[in-house]
Amino acid sequence: MHIPGDGRLRKRLPVLSALLALLVLSSACSPSVRTVRFKVNSEPEGAHVVYRVLGDAIPCQGQWIYLGNTPLRSVRRFSDEQLEKIGRITLKVMRRGYYDQVREWDGPSFIEEAEGRGVIFWTPELVPQPAGD
Repeated sequence: MHIPGDGRLRKRLPVLSALLALLVLSSACSPSVRTVRFKVNSEPEGAHVVYRVLGDAIPCQGQWIYLGNTPLRSVRRFSDEQLEKIGRITLKVMRRGYYDQVREWDGPSFIEEAEGRGVIFWTPELVPQPAGD
């Protein structure tokens, strides 16, 4: 194959080919990452949404992570290894003057809902707290 130019590209072609092959091979061996979409509404809107994941090999395991306010559209990425090791995942919706609403999944049911529906969807109706609570 003739490559026009001063020969520098021709000399670097084997190195570039090797780097490209290494990139392709490394991406094939890297853990698969899945995107999980969350759509959380609330009645009334404006509630805070947090989630917590319990299980082995989960970053921030056991800590509440703030996702935003309702209506919420969010995306989180999980590796296949993390999804396999989820023991429990909890979503909580909170608003001042209302009782917190909680929804929980075990690992397999979370994966099933996220993949089957294409989204984790939840619309809790918030229950007002009596004055003084």
